[in-house]
Amino acid sequence: MDTADSRDAHAVELLNADLFGEHDAILYYLTHAWTVARQHGHEILEIAYDEMRHFKWLAHTIVELGGTPDLKPPVVGPVTDIQAALQKDVDAEIHAIDQYQEHIEQIGIEPVRALLKRIVVDEQDHLRQFRELLDQTHGEPGQVERPEKEVSRVAAQLQDTIRIEYQQMLAYLMRSFIETHSREMGLDMEERSIDEMRHMGWMGKRMGQWGLQPKFPAVDIGNVAPAEEEAIYRDVREWAREAMPSMLPTIDRILAQEEYHVTT
Repeated sequence: MDTADSRDAHAVELLNADLFGEHDAILYYLTHAWTVARQHGHEILEIAYDEMRHFKWLAHTIVELGGTPDLKPPVVGPVTDIQAALQKDVDAEIHAIDQYQEHIEQIGIEPVRALLKRIVVDEQDHLRQFRELLDQTHGEPGQVERPEKEVSRVAAQLQDTIRIEYQQMLAYLMRSFIETHSREMGLDMEERSIDEMRHMGWMGKRMGQWGLQPKFPAVDIGNVAPAEEEAIYRDVREWAREAMPSMLPTIDRILAQEEYHVTT
């Protein structure tokens, strides 16, 4: 391996560590916004969207250097208290800034260094925002909405929708990063991934309203099962028709979009 190849391989290793950190932050922030920190949900979701942009930038950079993005899911631990959640977010941003600064020093490729410096600017502002939210947060989350009927079976099904949407989101992203590494096709796959992320968010918020925390298990991104997903949503829709009609517009919107994905 010549010097340039060795340099690029080392950069890919460091960038994949950064990619994992962004993946971790995205799932933490989404989970917190959907569950214990719902009163700050809008602000936290905006930060999560920034991290998604970082995730995309890093993945495309890894591919440009001849590497493969590592999309293994992090483990999101349980958080039941809003102060603890926001403190964890503060700590995560401090760690991210320190790691990016270390990688800037270690990577000798100037465009990559410039990208990491750009990301650090966002992370520093995220740190400021989380510190402000922590300073102004008092009390516990709002009342948990629980349907009158038994929800354990449906909650398990909603967790299955989280798993499938997450699986599809990562699969579309990998196809965008690797198979269709071009602007036109890449954006198409990324738009599909964004759809799956939105669907995952809608179901995650509903679980959060029931006092449940969504889980993000390891998934096989090469084995997406749209038929399984549709069957679960239709079963949940049948339950919601009687027990929670307020869920019907969301489920119908998801089903319509998933059917559109199959035809395009």
